[in-house]
Amino acid sequence: MFKRNKLSAAAALLVTGMLPALPAMAQTTDKVEKIESVVVTGSRIVRPNLEGTTPVLAVTTETMANIGVTNFADMATQLPQFTPSFGSSRTQSTFSGVESSGLQQANLRNLGAGRTLVLVNGRRFPGGTTTGTGVDFNSIPFANIERVEVMTGGASAVYGADAVAGVINIITKKNFEGVEVGVQYGEASKGDNKGTQAHVMMGGKFGDGGRALLTLEFHKDGRVSCKDREICEDDIFWGSPDSLIKGPAARSGVGANGRFFIGTGSFTRRGNSFTDANGNLIPFSTATDGYNRNAQRDLAIPTKRVVAAGEAEYKINKNVTAFGEVNFSTSSVDSSFEGHPFQANANTFGGLQPSIPATNPFVPPAMKAALDAAGQTEMNWWQRFSNETLGGNRGASSDRDVARTVFGIKGELDSLMGLGQDWRWEASHVFGRTTVNLGTEGSVGLGQLYHGLRVEQIPGGAPNTYRCIDAAARGNGCVPINPFAPYTKAMADYLTVDTSSRGKSTLNDTIVSLSGSPFKLPAGDVRTAFGAESRTLKGGLDHDTQINLGNVTGNQIGDTDYVKIKTREVFVEMLVPVLADKPFINSLNLEGAYRHSSSNSKSYNTWKFGGDWEPTDGLRLRAMKARAVRTPVPGELSGIGQTFGVVNDPCTESRRNANPTRAANCAADGVPTNYVPAQSIEQSVEGFSGGNANLNPEIGTTMTYGLVFTPKALKGFSLAIDRFDIKVKDMITTVSRQTAVNLCYDTPNRLLCGSKTRGTHPLLPGANYVLRSVNEELQNVASLDIQGVDLDVRYGFKTANWGDFDLSAIATFYDKATQLPLAGEPEVDLLGQAGGSTSDQGFIKMTANANVGWKKGPFKANWNMRHIGRADMAVGTTADGFPKIGAHTYHNVRVGYNLRKGVELFAGITNLFDKKPPIFASGTSGTQALDTIPGYYDVFGRSFFLGATAKF
Repeated sequence: MFKRNKLSAAAALLVTGMLPALPAMAQTTDKVEKIESVVVTGSRIVRPNLEGTTPVLAVTTETMANIGVTNFADMATQLPQFTPSFGSSRTQSTFSGVESSGLQQANLRNLGAGRTLVLVNGRRFPGGTTTGTGVDFNSIPFANIERVEVMTGGASAVYGADAVAGVINIITKKNFEGVEVGVQYGEASKGDNKGTQAHVMMGGKFGDGGRALLTLEFHKDGRVSCKDREICEDDIFWGSPDSLIKGPAARSGVGANGRFFIGTGSFTRRGNSFTDANGNLIPFSTATDGYNRNAQRDLAIPTKRVVAAGEAEYKINKNVTAFGEVNFSTSSVDSSFEGHPFQANANTFGGLQPSIPATNPFVPPAMKAALDAAGQTEMNWWQRFSNETLGGNRGASSDRDVARTVFGIKGELDSLMGLGQDWRWEASHVFGRTTVNLGTEGSVGLGQLYHGLRVEQIPGGAPNTYRCIDAAARGNGCVPINPFAPYTKAMADYLTVDTSSRGKSTLNDTIVSLSGSPFKLPAGDVRTAFGAESRTLKGGLDHDTQINLGNVTGNQIGDTDYVKIKTREVFVEMLVPVLADKPFINSLNLEGAYRHSSSNSKSYNTWKFGGDWEPTDGLRLRAMKARAVRTPVPGELSGIGQTFGVVNDPCTESRRNANPTRAANCAADGVPTNYVPAQSIEQSVEGFSGGNANLNPEIGTTMTYGLVFTPKALKGFSLAIDRFDIKVKDMITTVSRQTAVNLCYDTPNRLLCGSKTRGTHPLLPGANYVLRSVNEELQNVASLDIQGVDLDVRYGFKTANWGDFDLSAIATFYDKATQLPLAGEPEVDLLGQAGGSTSDQGFIKMTANANVGWKKGPFKANWNMRHIGRADMAVGTTADGFPKIGAHTYHNVRVGYNLRKGVELFAGITNLFDKKPPIFASGTSGTQALDTIPGYYDVFGRSFFLGATAKF
């Protein structure tokens, strides 16, 4: 006992000692001391039971441990209410930009991480990037979680902006005493995806009325390379239903040995020669000379993170308690992908193309003769600046620190100056800070390349000794570049440029609130909560000047200016018992809330109203309608970036006759009827995507209604069925590049034609109608309407001889999912699709998760099943002749054994039957440069994990 008290006191000192390290304080909820006095997620009202009028799914750490995950974002992809976080997960962020590389975010209702509010103990948590609010679950510890409550439906009236899809509220352990240590190791059957996790947690009571908890965790997730998985070991191009190309013919037309354009042809080097046995230049062939990009990519990004959390509270006197929390995480990722596909005609330096002058002394004789014969003084060229050429591929490194402190004071009053009873008050503040230091390796300086290609014989020097022509460039260390042979180390060192970006964001959130029962009605106490909140978010991202100016290979990106968003709010909430203990009315309650907000001179109101009715024991009906908002974040109000990727030209021979309007507009733009672009042309359409300082808040309206059935005759059984209807208007989004170019040709008034550019391309000499670029800009233009049903059924029972059983199944059925990309245009039906473009992923009609748990004595076992229903690849793919993606069911098992009380050994297998992921048509997987959806379909194969926990 003495040792435990010492340990508890040590934990308290550690926690309270950490609190002043950052500007402290936070928003809070009431401590759950007994079931008669609780606050449920989605409300600030203290109520007599755990049942709210809005559906809340509770996920325990035991549920997560059963499938071997130690991060809620990984768990979220297993739950039917969530979809993959396209572009912001460990397996789907390689091409999402260095700021998003390695993030682990949750995507509730497929509305995006930024439309789901993440709380820890009812208080806001800082975003994982410095330009947005979407939380990176890498920064939140796992071991100290009691449960995670997921409330689906708008909750802005209660919590403020961002809670459009719902709320994820992480509840930490409040009554932990002692010390717990745990370790876990996992590995795929192929020997990669190695994951190590270790934690220590200690806590207990101290003084007279104090408690504290301290948690420290270490996580390391290993690299998984595409070359080690069949799904992406080689390039894939699936552009038409009957033509799935994998291997050499699908590879990039930008090869490692270069591609040099003369006249109407392009030529390359094989071995050490540019000519064949007959002395003719060797024509470039994609199947022979192309580059396998996939083999150089990460399928899963290696991640290391250290996470710490502490919390404490101390009862100052009978009615007043001080509390505090602190979180800190530091994570690092180091992703790798193929070298840059340099194209002289598309990469400029100060308006100058780094083409090769015909006078360059390194030009091979046969090529020089061909240049002279064609009358060319400059030669366009392409080359993959990769490991084979410069000794290294591109990579993205990210060091991310997230800190959060909370401090507050709360108390209780028997009455409020004689009014009512059970009053509780709080005053609190949360401070959060996110800092990122981002690096990009393997870029090439376009200025260095431009000047290095302009070479002359050194005056008076020995034969074949050269220097750069430009004197200023020579003064800066210019090295003559020979692109016709392997680069020397001096050339590679001169050309290679590593760039960096730095960002910081801060969150300050102060809230005061008062809740209680002002008076009593015949059916019970009227309960209310009201208060005020002041919240400030400031963030931005600063890129190297070379990135801003586009002076290096890769995308040209503008800074995201440091934007300050200041919000002031007042709120009120009320729960009114209307009737109770009447025939067919055990209870009937009405509930409502209202919040007025003013943010950067723009005001808006949010609200909710609904109620619940219990006609008889064991049956409760509930309904809630709510208005929610999401305000623009710094990354949407500022910044511009360059992108490259697949855009299918509507005017190709196979697509132009989709409708008469398209055919007429294609003809008007001078595109010939027999136009068939090369595969690599459609794979590398460039464009710019940027923010907009004049954006308005998004507005969401949600409606949920359903029932909860807990029959007394079947103890341990519960059934919840809830219908949801979510409508979001004025959505901040880009009109996807594919949608924009389609609208340009499919509408009589040529909508959004200003976003595209046609011009010449080296692969089609003489053609001036090639689709070269399509741009995007964020706008309040889209709307979304999704509807469906959630099902949650559970049954737990004990047997005399066979142990205890827990059975559960949850499922989501979507029956409507329509998006209006632009007012006045036809709706896009997203129902029944697994993927899509990078901005319009679909909604699978049915997904589910089932669990069978068993326990007897020291033994326990669990069998988990995850089902993904049959789906189209993306909008229109089935109609175009592509096959559907078949239903997939994954099986996961775990067994555990308690050596003694508090000590467990466990082991498990995920994807027990080693089910393979499906291949998607090019450009339909929802994430750039992937041909499947890892968040739905397991890409690792059968995997194993084992570990132990011990509590003292």
